[in-house]
Amino acid sequence: MANRISNKKGDGMLPKEEHRSFVKRAWHVFYLRPRNERIATQILANHGYDVFCPAISITRQWKNRQRKKIWYPLFPNYLFVFTYHHEIYTIRRISQVVNFVSFAGKPSTITEKEVEAIRKMLEIGNVITVEKQFCSGEHVRIVSGPLKGHEGILVKRRNKSRFGIRLKAISHSVFIDISQSDLEKL
Repeated sequence: MANRISNKKGDGMLPKEEHRSFVKRAWHVFYLRPRNERIATQILANHGYDVFCPAISITRQWKNRQRKKIWYPLFPNYLFVFTYHHEIYTIRRISQVVNFVSFAGKPSTITEKEVEAIRKMLEIGNVITVEKQFCSGEHVRIVSGPLKGHEGILVKRRNKSRFGIRLKAISHSVFIDISQSDLEKL
């Protein structure tokens, strides 16, 4: 017999699967212990969660002048998990997870569009930077290229145009260099 959950109207019972259809999944933000992004991603993926941990490959030079490419998370100590609201407490029990990020007592989320834009930025292969402080600028939309249709902020730095997406949940912004001919003002 299926697990049943009473509905708010009190006119009967709903199967658990039907109850979940009313609840929407979202990209919840989790704060992790330092340098635990890879293991937390692997553990959550093994448990069937959709996990997004954007990362870049950077070249580091060690004291012995040896150079090595290393995997580096774009947002150190943060992980995005596409899940239901009621599952965030289960995810928090994993030892690598410190807590979920919240604002005004509610768990913080980022939109599917923001996640997709970051994925596309990573696919392009241009230099990506993350800035903790939000830089004021013009609101723009990309009109051509792989990021077509995404909206964000235009920032000028060292005579270069940069397109940025602000992740309000963690107070970070992701920027990529872009040609002004690919942009339009909103």
